[in-house]
Amino acid sequence: MHWFALICALFTPLVVGCELVVRFENYAAQSRLDNTLKWHGLDVDFARALLDEAGCDYQFINVPWGRALKMLAEGKLDMMLSVTRTSEREQFAYFIGPQRMETIVFAMNRSRPFTVNSLTDLFALPVPVAIQKGAFYGNVFNELLLREQSKAESQRFIYVADNQRKLSLLKHGRIAGFLEEKFNVLYQSQYNPDFALITVSPLVVNREPVYYAMSKQSVSAKDMQQLMAAFKRLQHSGRLKQILAKYGLD
Repeated sequence: MHWFALICALFTPLVVGCELVVRFENYAAQSRLDNTLKWHGLDVDFARALLDEAGCDYQFINVPWGRALKMLAEGKLDMMLSVTRTSEREQFAYFIGPQRMETIVFAMNRSRPFTVNSLTDLFALPVPVAIQKGAFYGNVFNELLLREQSKAESQRFIYVADNQRKLSLLKHGRIAGFLEEKFNVLYQSQYNPDFALITVSPLVVNREPVYYAMSKQSVSAKDMQQLMAAFKRLQHSGRLKQILAKYGLD
């Protein structure tokens, strides 16, 4: 029996699990680094749940959103979380999900508030609004933005590369506010001193589901089948709902 087991082991094909590089950004409750350089947060929990269920090895890296989308398209990055599914992004990414619902709001300085109850109000502000490069704020907003950008010398919106830049511009009065996920603003208001003076307008800029996004350049069809099966098991087990409940999003 001993020799038979050894021979079987030698001739059994080696099954290699997937190995993925996953993007996060050290910001808010979705993903943050602690003092020991370990990742924590909503999207980190979602990533670990899926990858552990699928039996994948993984590496987490810190990359700004706009650059990360480009890296995903080029196959230099395998996975991103909380990505809105669009026809443009479907050209370079597979989508698994949805993970959860995302609500985009307008955040501003409490000491310099503006009345913003509609997208019309948002596009009429006397001071620019910061939006993140590569982010998606909904089809209606995008159509209005394209019209605005077609105007000569329009400066109503400015692009920023990362989240810290938005805070700096708001602090120094360079912008009226910025577009942000509501969950992040509420979390930061409790735990981040930089958000102590930030408030949110009643306007909901956009609300729709977000997904796990996988690079078509670097994630194989076999790995996708493995990941999709793992996601279905997480749904059936209630694990995804447990993660949402942990962060008060159930």
